[in-house]
Amino acid sequence: MLKQSLLFCLILCATAVYAQKTRTTKRVLIFTKNAVGAYRHASIEAGREAVKILCEKNGMQVDTSENADLFTDKTLKKYSALVFLSANQDLFTAEQKTAFQRYIWSGGGFVGIHAASGVERKWLWYRKLLGGTFVWHTPEQNAVIKIIDPKHPSTKHLPKRWKRWDEWYFFGQPNPDVHVVAALDTTTFKSNRHTQDYPFAWYHDFEGGRSFYTAGGHNDVDFKDKLFLNHILGGIQYAIGENQELNYANVKKYAPEPIKLVTLDPGHFHAALVQKTMYPDVEANVHVYAPEGEDVKAHIARINSYNKRADNPTKWQEFLYQGDDFFERMIKQKKGNVVVLSGNNRKKTEYINKSLEAGFNVLADKPMVINTNDFEKLKTAFATAEKNKRLLYDIMTERFEITTSLQRELSRDASLFGTLETGTPENPAITKESVHHFYKYVSGSVLTRPTWFMDVEQQGEGIVDVMTHLVDLVQWAAFPEQILDYTKDIKLNSAKRWATDMSLNQFKTITKATAFPDFLNKNVVKDSILQVFCNGEINYQLKGVHAKTSVIWNYKAPEGTGDTHYSTMRGTKANLVIKQGAEEAYKSTLYIEPTANSTADSTLSFRRNEGVQKALKKIQVTYPDITFELIGQKYKVIIPEKYREGHETHFARVTEHFLDYLKNGNMPTWEVPNMLAKYYTTTMALEMAKK
Repeated sequence: MLKQSLLFCLILCATAVYAQKTRTTKRVLIFTKNAVGAYRHASIEAGREAVKILCEKNGMQVDTSENADLFTDKTLKKYSALVFLSANQDLFTAEQKTAFQRYIWSGGGFVGIHAASGVERKWLWYRKLLGGTFVWHTPEQNAVIKIIDPKHPSTKHLPKRWKRWDEWYFFGQPNPDVHVVAALDTTTFKSNRHTQDYPFAWYHDFEGGRSFYTAGGHNDVDFKDKLFLNHILGGIQYAIGENQELNYANVKKYAPEPIKLVTLDPGHFHAALVQKTMYPDVEANVHVYAPEGEDVKAHIARINSYNKRADNPTKWQEFLYQGDDFFERMIKQKKGNVVVLSGNNRKKTEYINKSLEAGFNVLADKPMVINTNDFEKLKTAFATAEKNKRLLYDIMTERFEITTSLQRELSRDASLFGTLETGTPENPAITKESVHHFYKYVSGSVLTRPTWFMDVEQQGEGIVDVMTHLVDLVQWAAFPEQILDYTKDIKLNSAKRWATDMSLNQFKTITKATAFPDFLNKNVVKDSILQVFCNGEINYQLKGVHAKTSVIWNYKAPEGTGDTHYSTMRGTKANLVIKQGAEEAYKSTLYIEPTANSTADSTLSFRRNEGVQKALKKIQVTYPDITFELIGQKYKVIIPEKYREGHETHFARVTEHFLDYLKNGNMPTWEVPNMLAKYYTTTMALEMAKK
């Protein structure tokens, strides 16, 4: 009996040791950081002071900051709740994001006010925590807010119908699991997007923590309103809950399985660009499998340069295996769950298939296929991915180029663009041309190209290589988020290919080789001129819309220039044209032009077009500092430098999307069929061009 009593006491004591303790004080962090160039609300200063006084009057200690360096385990564990008061845009490093997640998983509280729904819009986890992401707002006007849950601390003091003046937010990607406590009566204000009883404020328990959000707080006067301040106070009280100390033992319960990258035969510099930044939930240890040679040495050198750079260095640890059996060794050892594949394209489709069969997810550089035989293998690969519940995704960086993104958005604005023309083979509705150069700078140094890059049997011809981006952009812009069926929606009109001549000296300069290797002799003429079939053009129809895509490779760009892009989308009301020539100082520039058949009167009307101003206001919701400048008879879209991230940064954007899809367990339904449509177009065009 004595032993049993002693055992009971020991168990009781052990339970007491590991139970969460209630804090003796309530401490809140009011966080108001805005990214450089973000729209900063003028109400932040008034709001910060008012909420600080409010919390202190209700027995809380308050810190205020705009320093994201506070987001560490050591600092965040001091706080009962984090209040994001109109913080805005991308604010955190990968390590800071991880600390933020661990805080919530350990039982922390979160409150978002107004523009907090614009923080980290590309971060899926934050969108779920907050409950949605800001997309658009109405002009400021009165509206009535209906109280849905009068028992919640944030609403119990409010009238059933609460009349307020604000800009009324519209959200994207809402989390369906939130509990709405207050909603907008859309019969009381003007909006062409909001539905009846549209959410205004909500709360939910989320992954161990608690989250509250209110869309109010745009103006200084809001923070003098006792009703609104008590609304915020109730949200903070909910977020604090029982004010228990954080329990970091809970992290394992909510933290997703770490993502472990495996790099396979990184013969192309794009493999390194995926690692030019760090990502939350991605382990720093990366296993590299490759044959011995200069390609893998160059890859490791690039990663090391990112680790050693002065500004925001990365922390990758590369574990390298070299040998002829590199692929078999990767499959056998299975040191990761995501294969990053960017190199020689001759075996790429085979590597994709076998990696998926072995249970890996695959993030593959373009192109995933370079001929019609590989296209059939790609169909099998997607079927295997679906069967094994794995993801296969290709790296389409051009979707993130700012002028391309704006062209797509403006083409969806009927008041400005009208509708997309059908076009003809002679005058397509969509034209895209990309000019590239063999001699170029990457990460600050002249790029050394592998010798096989000039062999189209290994790299692929231009019509199936770089053309992949252009065909993807046609689909993405003309039929956004629509499923395309390659068996019905595509008709090839014509295709052609031609070579770029490269001298032996030029070849030596970019490869560091002393001579043409034997596998290139088949393409050498006059003993010293290598013909590289890297140029191509496709004229085709997509769902009846005529498009033309062209790829041109030169050896070296003129001084002060680089790769260039030209694109036109013709609408019934306006044309959207991207140019990158001498007039634009070789900087990608978007123009809005009147249609070719405009008369003098209609051109004048175009200059005064209300649709142009409406379109500008919509664009400024996402890109506040973008403007339109009238030059002659056309508008030039003025894009601040902060929106021009650069091609190398776009690899991180693609990878972030892929990681979101991976964590969420799926991709948009249109991505896979549209990847098939894209590669069908390029591979069938190559067959046509060779005839």
